[in-house]
Amino acid sequence: MYKICSLFAGVGGIDLGFLQTNNCEITYANEFDKYAVETYEKNFNNKVDCRDIHQVKLEEIPEFDIMVGGFPCTSFSVAGYRKGFEDDRTGDLFFEMERIFKERKPRVIFLENVKNLVGHDRGKTFRTIIESLENAGYKNKIRYQVLNACEYGNVPQNRERIYVIAFREKVDYDNFQMPLPIELKRGIKEVFNFETKVDDKYYYTEGKYKGEIYKLLSEEMDDDNTVYQWRRKYVRKNQSNLVPTLTANMGEGRS
Repeated sequence: MYKICSLFAGVGGIDLGFLQTNNCEITYANEFDKYAVETYEKNFNNKVDCRDIHQVKLEEIPEFDIMVGGFPCTSFSVAGYRKGFEDDRTGDLFFEMERIFKERKPRVIFLENVKNLVGHDRGKTFRTIIESLENAGYKNKIRYQVLNACEYGNVPQNRERIYVIAFREKVDYDNFQMPLPIELKRGIKEVFNFETKVDDKYYYTEGKYKGEIYKLLSEEMDDDNTVYQWRRKYVRKNQSNLVPTLTANMGEGRS
């Protein structure tokens, strides 16, 4: 079994993919958000280290073969302020991963982030990340590609992400190829149950959120066969019948 170190684990989406291979086990998971930790621990048998990653010492992390991490994207996302590495809240978190993989040199490093990471600061940010991996011993053994969930996972969501996979051994790099697209066959009504009413807290109601969000949604939503998204100041109707990528804090791009 390959041992996984999961950083910025969230609710475990990346971890689940590795576990579904039946060849991996999670030996360490770190996540700072208490609500994500609660969800993660309900879905997995692992106990999550919920400390700030800056406080985690190298010797406190068990041995592992593969490091995975979707390090926070708010510093690079088009929905946020795009401060990059200069963001005093989340901009330096990649370097906490670097601190660990430089010393441990895992067999594989798997990174995920928003598509905009590639072009952020005219490509300088992404080059810094690639050079960091190269300097740690993964030079000429790195593959990366922007993938959309609707084209690779049979999931009716428009979710573009950059995936970076670095290999310590050349043989692993040579044996790995990025996945090929698969046909999207599922629609949103096959994913969501629109018929069964759930708790009221999951619905928009008048006065629940600031401003005129409820009023504008009520006026604009006229098609039961698609989805709508609140984008800062306006309602966006999805013309492709794909669920858009959700943004934090009601579309304002902040956590």
